[in-house]
Amino acid sequence: MDEENYSMRKAAKTMNIPFSSLQKRCTKKKTKEPRLGRNTVFTPEMEKELADVIKRMANVFYGCTPSQIKRVAFEYAESLNLKHNFNMSRLAGRVWFEGFVRRNNISVRKPEATSINRATAFNKTEVQRFYKLLEELMEKQKFLPKNVYNCDETGVSTVQDPGKVCAAKGQKRVESITSWERGKNITLLCTMSTAGGYIPPMFIFPRKRMTPTLGKDGPTGAIYRCSDNGWTNEDLFLEWLRHFTQHAKPSAEEPVLLILDNHASHISLAIH
Repeated sequence: MDEENYSMRKAAKTMNIPFSSLQKRCTKKKTKEPRLGRNTVFTPEMEKELADVIKRMANVFYGCTPSQIKRVAFEYAESLNLKHNFNMSRLAGRVWFEGFVRRNNISVRKPEATSINRATAFNKTEVQRFYKLLEELMEKQKFLPKNVYNCDETGVSTVQDPGKVCAAKGQKRVESITSWERGKNITLLCTMSTAGGYIPPMFIFPRKRMTPTLGKDGPTGAIYRCSDNGWTNEDLFLEWLRHFTQHAKPSAEEPVLLILDNHASHISLAIH
């Protein structure tokens, strides 16, 4: 056909192609690449802009929920007068949301609760300040690795999650024996050095009086105390600090560095 002088109409008739389709293909300067599925509401650039905002909000501890993203998408499309098939509840649909997060490398995660005090303290300026002070201390005191300790509290439940078990299909209730149905949290104060050594921990139970049974078969050298809510307080931390000193044995020749957070029980006048 290239060698013969065919008109567009004759070529369409010869090749059994609709003339309008051939004309549209030949006269159109640029054609989009064929793709499967329906067209997206937003262009890739618009979606990237929206995704960047969502990721930025998550990075500053104010992540958006799926419902909020759907509502923003609806309002965004309405403000730009874009054609969409979102529902009448002023929300983007589930199908759009699932496609959006898949296309933009976003996942739905359960966030960890973070207090405003911790969020405001954890920033570039404060982190740089911390490491600058740490560097100055390390250069001045020449701490040995075995004498640099990190201390922190953690909560341990008295009832552990039994995990998943196999049972007959259709069974309404599947149960597993535990010591209690509802557990209480025990505070565990742990300390470890950069060389891998550790100080025997302190256990703090939520009760009025201590009983020797609670310390049975516990770690060697650990101490066991109690408080009304099972949390550490100034008196208990001061007692633990004496316990730490007995094991770490700081001296003028071998000073010890203890790194810990600014919990209220750690910064009282009695501690200093």
